[in-house]
Amino acid sequence: MADGLAWESGPLGRGVFSGAPGLKKRLMAYERELIVEALREAGGNQRRAAAALGCLPTTLNEKMRRLGLRERDVANRSDTPPGESSDDPLY
Repeated sequence: MADGLAWESGPLGRGVFSGAPGLKKRLMAYERELIVEALREAGGNQRRAAAALGCLPTTLNEKMRRLGLRERDVANRSDTPPGESSDDPLY
């Protein structure tokens, strides 16, 4: 198959794709990207970032905690693409 995907038999005989990150990981990466962008545009202000994302500040805080994001990490992060630097705290 294209993109290195392969069809394999999974648990209980069901077919699954292997060789690519799962939906959950991809969604988490996208959510992380959106949150980082919103926080940067809001100058690190979580209330403004939450409003821009259409959620409550408490929801944003919980998502940041679940994704391992810290306010200081977002403020200090360079624009280096993921995987380019091993000391990048967001990836």
